[in-house]
Amino acid sequence: MTTASTSGVGVLEHGYKLIMSACGALAAIIFGLMSLLIGFDVILRNLGYDWIPSSVELSEYMLMIATFAGAPWLLHHNGHIRVDVIVNKLPAVFARQLEVLCNLIGIAVCATLTWQSYIIALDNATTGTLVFKELVFPEWWLNLPLLMASLLLTIEFCRRLRQSIHHLRHQGN
Repeated sequence: MTTASTSGVGVLEHGYKLIMSACGALAAIIFGLMSLLIGFDVILRNLGYDWIPSSVELSEYMLMIATFAGAPWLLHHNGHIRVDVIVNKLPAVFARQLEVLCNLIGIAVCATLTWQSYIIALDNATTGTLVFKELVFPEWWLNLPLLMASLLLTIEFCRRLRQSIHHLRHQGN
């Protein structure tokens, strides 16, 4: 590999790590802000004030965004829940093959979610549907967190697949 292509890959990897870090930071900040919002709202309500009438709705949206923002970061850092009782009992080559299969399934599921989220967001944007609760906004905005998270999860599963295939090929060496 040439120096130019190696440095290009390094820039991509660095950019990707920054995106993953941004996802984790965004999730943490939103969870923190949500805690403050709920705490502040509880204090105000106990004092007889209802200054934040949309606090419940805001916290619902914040929870959704933080969850979807944090998912790619968790997968990237192997922080997700992984049931590997059976995998740990398998011979290494079978465990690696199962890892390849799981990554392929992850790619298929997340790519399907990405596509469906895109189609629904496009349909909502085209029809101009709105969410009418305490807050009023275009409905397609609600599709963006899932769309972005599922796209990043698809990319992460592709990265993991590449790594697991590499490990499987070099298992005997």
